[in-house]
Amino acid sequence: MSLITINDIDLTSWNQVNAVPNFTQGDIQIWRVRVPQDDFIYTAYQQVLSKAELDRASRFVQPEDAQRYIAAHGALRNLLFMHTGIPPRELEFTKNEFGKPALVNPDCAASIHFNLSHSGRYIVIALSKQPIGVDVELVENDFTFRGLLPHYFSPTEAHYITTSPSPVNAFFRAWTCKEALGKGLGSGISENMQQLPCLNGTHQSTGSIMVNDWKVQTIWVDDGHIASVAYSSNSVSVNFYDYAF
Repeated sequence: MSLITINDIDLTSWNQVNAVPNFTQGDIQIWRVRVPQDDFIYTAYQQVLSKAELDRASRFVQPEDAQRYIAAHGALRNLLFMHTGIPPRELEFTKNEFGKPALVNPDCAASIHFNLSHSGRYIVIALSKQPIGVDVELVENDFTFRGLLPHYFSPTEAHYITTSPSPVNAFFRAWTCKEALGKGLGSGISENMQQLPCLNGTHQSTGSIMVNDWKVQTIWVDDGHIASVAYSSNSVSVNFYDYAF
């Protein structure tokens, strides 16, 4: 029986670095990327994107959505380049049947795992040598969430959210936990999110959704953005960095 351990990180120290640190088998890197305001930066990001990514960016209706997408995928390519040595534009990606991305490049596809998420003013990118998932959400204080509770949360989870001192914060925290775990597993389980726990503590997995123990940690990216990262419990070190390259 696999276990899932969930907890909050009260204080997160985002390290300022001049280069991407190397990491070992048990290390995890979480990168906080601020959506840039400078058009010059977007031009630089566009230079490393694939034609498919540029086409996808051009189809967004809202300019801010296109900017988040361009910045997220440009920053991801740059970080992967710094870890693999493969030029950003030469990195090739594939997705499994449930949409989880991976590198095609044979020399590094099995040695580095990644996941990204973006919302509001921030992008969060997670890198590891083991499967990993991440989700970030802009906390919208006027968001109407109660209609979602019966579909995605157990009765116990729904009660926890609605009786919390800040139900909106509790909802977004719980949502990011489920999303991060579903993305980390990469097995389509997000289609039935009720199976994924989101309350602090240690939970037994249901059915056959996983074969290893997992941890989920929730962090505040800033005062208005919350994120969760899900990773194998074999990992021993989680480090947080500000992206500034």
